Amino acid sequence: MENAGGEQVEHEISEYIAASDWKKVIDLGQVLPFNSRVKYLWVWPLQDDLERIQEALVRFGISRVLSIGCGTGLLEWLITAATGISVAGVEKDEQWWRSKYATRTYIPMVFAEAMTNVDESQGQQQTTWQAMMFCYFNNGAAFREYVKNFNGHYVIIAGPMEGRGVHTDPLPFGAKFPADQDWEVVHSIPVGSENLNQFVIYQKRSNKEAIYFS
Repeated sequence: MENAGGEQVEHEISEYIAASDWKKVIDLGQVLPFNSRVKYLWVWPLQDDLERIQEALVRFGISRVLSIGCGTGLLEWLITAATGISVAGVEKDEQWWRSKYATRTYIPMVFAEAMTNVDESQGQQQTTWQAMMFCYFNNGAAFREYVKNFNGHYVIIAGPMEGRGVHTDPLPFGAKFPADQDWEVVHSIPVGSENLNQFVIYQKRSNKEAIYFS
């Protein structure tokens, strides 16, 4: 498959998305060698992972998620297609993502340049987004600025566990939040077949309820 080049993989992904067949997208991720898979998505979930993600998001009352630095939007599409929970994407460089050199994208994007703050994306009210997600984000200062200007009560970090030879900032566990805010991990889910990634949900302590489950 890889010998045919990345265009063939992108074409298959697009065909499955057009058919709303998220299970085939998951299966494709398991067929691709790891080094090829991560070109399209670092956190490529399994079906059971998406079921656990759905259970967690529903349990915490999260029905709309805003993903910052969503890239192609493939993870966001998978979560939405498999769970029915809406995940929208934000990217920074509109000129790049609209250029002929950009990687194909799988969800509509909001561009940061058009936003004055996180909660004004898509013209929605500030209460619309219950959670903000960062997947393989790599700018701790920008992460804290986004969180500082977010009125929601949940932050999701998807990325590699510490010591796996992959760097992100923030890492899923031990993320550095704005100094004047208090966040705590309330749930985590291992994702993928490589024993690499975690999907970690944080909640503002001031809004924290006694909700824990394994």
